[in-house]
Amino acid sequence: MSGLHINWGKSHLYPINMVSNMELLASVLGGEVGALPAIYLGMPLGAKSQSKEIWNSVLEKCEKKLVRWKAKYLSKGGRHTLINAVLDALPTYMLTLFPIPAGVVQRLDKLRRDFFWQGNKKRKGYHLVKWKVMITGKKQGGLGIKNLKNQSKALKLKWLWRYAHEPHSMWSKVIKLKYGEMDSWVTKEATNPYGVTVWRSIRNWLPFLRNHTTIRVHNGVRTQFWKDRWLGNQNLSEIFPDIFDLALHKDRTMAEMWSPQGWDLSLRRNLNDWEVCRLVEFFKRLESFQGLKEGEDCQWWTEHNKGRYKVSSGYKVMNRAPLTLNWPWRQIWKTKISLKVACFTWLLAKEAVLTHENLRK
Repeated sequence: MSGLHINWGKSHLYPINMVSNMELLASVLGGEVGALPAIYLGMPLGAKSQSKEIWNSVLEKCEKKLVRWKAKYLSKGGRHTLINAVLDALPTYMLTLFPIPAGVVQRLDKLRRDFFWQGNKKRKGYHLVKWKVMITGKKQGGLGIKNLKNQSKALKLKWLWRYAHEPHSMWSKVIKLKYGEMDSWVTKEATNPYGVTVWRSIRNWLPFLRNHTTIRVHNGVRTQFWKDRWLGNQNLSEIFPDIFDLALHKDRTMAEMWSPQGWDLSLRRNLNDWEVCRLVEFFKRLESFQGLKEGEDCQWWTEHNKGRYKVSSGYKVMNRAPLTLNWPWRQIWKTKISLKVACFTWLLAKEAVLTHENLRK
């Protein structure tokens, strides 16, 4: 025996819709009768996922941190470090699952922006560089402060990636049973009016994921011959819509289409003379395929050299912006100087230091 005991003071039963005899159930099972919404493992349970109220705890934590910090003794480099290490990190747990309302983004942006420029001073300070510039990458002329909207999207994509790569996990089986399968890699679109907001907000980012992934074919069981991107950045139904229209079996997998003798392509009618050249072009496109092999098919994230999706990689893609011409980011951020000097150098390069000339503008 482990010697562990249930803490009945922390045990609650939560009724969903109308449940009779709750008090009797609580007396038999133990614990107290709770009411939704509630907090479970730091996440709101039973609350509306798009409401601003569920973010109040995150906002309160950020405000409490700001009160404790002695910002008047901190340089801009020190404030920059605290923003990246603490204020950017506090919303991450909630961002992994819940869509963040625009009003909450504005509030968190204001807290971070005001802290960087004026610390804890109540009197408004000079905001010398636009916020939308500050939340771009250092190579693009910004400070690399997190863009919370893009961070939220990058975290949501992780669930789509995991769903495709963890088909035997309990949570993916539950999602699959609730929404049904569109193909081997994702569920059908969530269209019900109630109870689907969280997964819908995740599922909506499928087009973005598809634009940056291909399929690596191994045994061919999960990969659809016509509809999956296993041969370049487009699927075969998009590259050869005329041949696809003639195909008798449009939902076959690679394992069903390929044999050691070659491709098993069945057409619903004989080809016309002008369609033969198109079919020859089609088979030439397939020549690069070297056959099936052992192992399971998998998605390949094209923005990573090992093909694995990482939140940091997804965020970089979303936050990607044209490089500023002749911007000296290496001289600012890669030189062995303290961060407060680097931040001051950044302001100099932006021509945003409070000189007499700039104050007269």
